[in-house]
Amino acid sequence: MVVMERLGISYELDMNCNKVAADHEFAEIFEEEEPSLEEIKEAFDVFDENKDGFIDATELQRVLRCLGIKGNFVKLEDCTRMIKEADEDEDGRIDFNEFVKFMETCFA
Repeated sequence: MVVMERLGISYELDMNCNKVAADHEFAEIFEEEEPSLEEIKEAFDVFDENKDGFIDATELQRVLRCLGIKGNFVKLEDCTRMIKEADEDEDGRIDFNEFVKFMETCFA
């Protein structure tokens, strides 16, 4: 998963969040070239647990917890606020196109 590695995340996720580890520096993502659309789709699929084509706050919360992120960002209400930042159609979820736009801002 190249995009996730560029975000400093090397992982294998199962339903119990096993084998989650970060082994790259976060700053390295800005030194790499822009990810391909396929790589972005792979990253999206990590978040989209139920494979409905959307990332909701619960799915975001699950991934953040699996990655070992603690504190306020793991609260569901904070995940909902994070979703709103990229949710252009204001449906409470991030679809793939919104995710692509968000990723473009990360690599701009």
